[in-house]
Amino acid sequence: MDIAVFSDIHGNHSALQAAIDYSVGKGITNFVLLGDYVTDCPNPQKTMELVYVLKQYFTTYIIRGNREEYLLNYRRTGEGNWKKGSASGSLLYTYQNLTDKDFNFFESLPNYGIYQPKGFPGFEYCHGSPTNTSELLFREKRNTKKVLTHLKTGVLLHGHNHVQDTYIYRGKKGVNPGSIGIPWYHGGKTQFCVLHGDGKSWEEEYIQLEYDRKEILREFKNSELCTMAPAWAAVTMHTIRTGVDLNQTILLRAMRLCEQERGVVKWPDIPEKYWAIALKENYIDLYGKDIPRKEKEKEET
Repeated sequence: MDIAVFSDIHGNHSALQAAIDYSVGKGITNFVLLGDYVTDCPNPQKTMELVYVLKQYFTTYIIRGNREEYLLNYRRTGEGNWKKGSASGSLLYTYQNLTDKDFNFFESLPNYGIYQPKGFPGFEYCHGSPTNTSELLFREKRNTKKVLTHLKTGVLLHGHNHVQDTYIYRGKKGVNPGSIGIPWYHGGKTQFCVLHGDGKSWEEEYIQLEYDRKEILREFKNSELCTMAPAWAAVTMHTIRTGVDLNQTILLRAMRLCEQERGVVKWPDIPEKYWAIALKENYIDLYGKDIPRKEKEKEET
């Protein structure tokens, strides 16, 4: 049995379509989706339609990610303080472009699942960890070892940190398929994995696949996302282009600049001028392209 495992799509329907095409081309009809289907890329409805197609025509196991929880909590609490701007504009844009069908679907999803097919060993799947969609699991970290120790099966599939990796602790294995939509490393190729089951164990095959990045980048330029969250969109486009993730670096720098000048900073009230400085310091323009550095600057870095 082969199972395709997708995580952290973040609205990149171009990458998701490529991953689906690859998997179906290999004869795969079983899918596990590990959450974070939307936010960060434009036209989230296109990604949701692909998720619905997988759910309708294939054997698909789907759980909720932290981004789906953000959106649901925002809806439950009466649409709070998200506003236009790079701090929360991407979340607001996504929220405004989803439907009741999408929210009801997110509401129906569990945060954790156990897959126990007849004739095969079971495995568990979640977004962050089995008890927390936002928990980060990295190899050799204490919390990761604790999570693996308490597994009911021998394998955990999880996403959230966008790093393709396998690690084993006391005979229990953690598998992160990487990110479909905002992939780190490997030159920005979309990343997922295929589990191969022989009846006794599961072996993961990591895939790094090139796809039509020009399509999704064109959609950024033609969407309201770039006006609602200009710097955040630029950082996302840069990651899509390069596989280099600088979103936290730029967010923290913008917050620091705001605090230095104003004496206080409170998310999401971070003026765009600080985001613009943080982008420039990291040599990224508003289209997510690298700004050429002068030779002297290159020598100093």
